[in-house]
Amino acid sequence: MQINVRADKAGINSLSLTTALLAFSVVCVLFLALYNLTEYPLTWFDEGSHLHVPKTLVRFGEYADYSSEGFRYYGPTIGVGPTVMLPIAGMFALFGIGLMQARLVIVFYLLAAIVAFYLLATQLGSRRLAWVAVALFVTSRGVSAFEYGRQVLGEVPGLFFILSGLVVWFSAWERASWRRLMVVGALLGLAVVTKTQFFIVLAPTLALGWLANLIYYRTAPQRVFIVPGLLLGLFFGLWQSYVVVFLGPGAVSENLALYRAATASAATVFDFNLMKRSIGELLSLKVYLGWLIPALAYGVFLALPRRREGGQWGLLLILVAVNLIWYIVASVSWIRYAFPALAVSSLFVARFFNDLTDGYKFDVGALRQGVEALQKHGVRLALLATLAVMAALPLAQTAAEITFPAFNAPKAMADYLDHNVPPTALVETWEPEMGFLTDHNYHFPPQGALYESVSYIWLEKTPPAENYHFVQENFPEYVLVGVFARWVNMYPADKLAEHYSLVTTIGGYELYTLEK
Repeated sequence: MQINVRADKAGINSLSLTTALLAFSVVCVLFLALYNLTEYPLTWFDEGSHLHVPKTLVRFGEYADYSSEGFRYYGPTIGVGPTVMLPIAGMFALFGIGLMQARLVIVFYLLAAIVAFYLLATQLGSRRLAWVAVALFVTSRGVSAFEYGRQVLGEVPGLFFILSGLVVWFSAWERASWRRLMVVGALLGLAVVTKTQFFIVLAPTLALGWLANLIYYRTAPQRVFIVPGLLLGLFFGLWQSYVVVFLGPGAVSENLALYRAATASAATVFDFNLMKRSIGELLSLKVYLGWLIPALAYGVFLALPRRREGGQWGLLLILVAVNLIWYIVASVSWIRYAFPALAVSSLFVARFFNDLTDGYKFDVGALRQGVEALQKHGVRLALLATLAVMAALPLAQTAAEITFPAFNAPKAMADYLDHNVPPTALVETWEPEMGFLTDHNYHFPPQGALYESVSYIWLEKTPPAENYHFVQENFPEYVLVGVFARWVNMYPADKLAEHYSLVTTIGGYELYTLEK
């Protein structure tokens, strides 16, 4: 009886500890997801351009970007899909146009992605492993889940669809029904519609996964890969066809030409110096304190068994490998391009430390039992301490940035423009966030200038200003120079000095007016 009472007390204490941990985790996640939502991170070029589309849809009924000369149908409408744009437009229609309303949609995707990630991790291991994997996913500075999940970008919503598809997929591997496989394909299809670049990762992953199962694992029927793969291609093809055939106002050939110009990107760059930079990013301390490569190497051993578990770990390893190879070999080394791989890698890091420490267990009393026990448990203590620092240090950094955000220069400049610049005055700028924060008459450089700018910065090609002379030829009443335009030198200071004078400087923004 006494033993049973002690066991009951131990069970109650364990349940209380689990409940307390769950409550603490939920509070932390909600705080990091919602606190100072419009202040961190500061809105910038990419988010601003994405926000143009739902704002234009609500104001003018057009699914397009907008500049002073009219609608632009190819640009931000291509990089991020309607799974993001339409819910935000719905929020604007219901609650008015604002940054808070837009970011709340992305936060919803972030919270849903965290839940899906936890469910996926529990399918691959214990609940304890799932907690650790989720902690690494949300805290890693390399992944930057809270940074991307608090602004209007496609990474987190796209990851949510990938994770959800994997959860459904892995829950019934050998005996997956056609209906379940169609759900998997639809979810993965929504992922590539949400973030077009994810097609570069998912399509090869499914093809290589099918080959691995066909030749090596042989644990699942071929339809387990073929059905999701076909639906993935169907969703991607239908959306791209709609964009070319129906989205633009011109003939198909004209729309296709505009589409090709807009989709010229930094996703197919092959430069040795950028490759070295990409590798350096992956080996840096911000990516799981440098433990990424050992964890992925261990993942090879997880993928070796010709069983269901081995096949699923193998598929995840293929996804990570495809993404990282593309990121290293063909991208401009923005670590954001490795987002899916680094997010999924937290599963491998968590499993690596789980197996090294026998399920994250540590016996303090064993340290007193002699030198041999000290050596054994001392190593385990060091590993658990490393794991704790891996999560706690970036968590503290992120929490500090959210709690004490930087000066909100975009909002301050928007307020200045609202009070000092007539709304009908033509303002030339390449800071798209201003086109969302205020309703002034902005003119933006064409979408093709973005690729020229990327090539100029990363590949040392022709500066975009050499081919763009709107200021010199049209003399807009105002020119607003911000961080992005200054970075690529879109408006050279000597050219501005010929006809413009500085009005004010706020943060990284400079407002110039045409001299009469």
